Amino acid sequence: MSGLPAHVIAERAARAAELVRSEPCPRCGAETLVARTADRVAAIDVRADPTPVDPAAIPAGRLAWCLIQHQFVGDRLRWRDRWHAKACAHPVLVDHACPTRPVQETLL
Repeated sequence: MSGLPAHVIAERAARAAELVRSEPCPRCGAETLVARTADRVAAIDVRADPTPVDPAAIPAGRLAWCLIQHQFVGDRLRWRDRWHAKACAHPVLVDHACPTRPVQETLL
């Protein structure tokens, strides 16, 4: 037994879940979608912008994710690899990048 209160354990389990949830970015405060990938061996935590992008115009240097929406299982994020991209009809999201601020603004 870990000795942690039940609500703390439940919160940690929810954070580790694969289900997509909406959370503000801890750095910039922008609304983002957060989930853990379904891979059990090398699962990663994903923070993506909630606005879908055009699959033909994915910004360079950004990871692309498919938002798979299922009525029984719930929403999931799946990495958009070259094999999945060929037949993909899901909304495409890109990983979140905080907007840059001018250096002078932060110094003043």
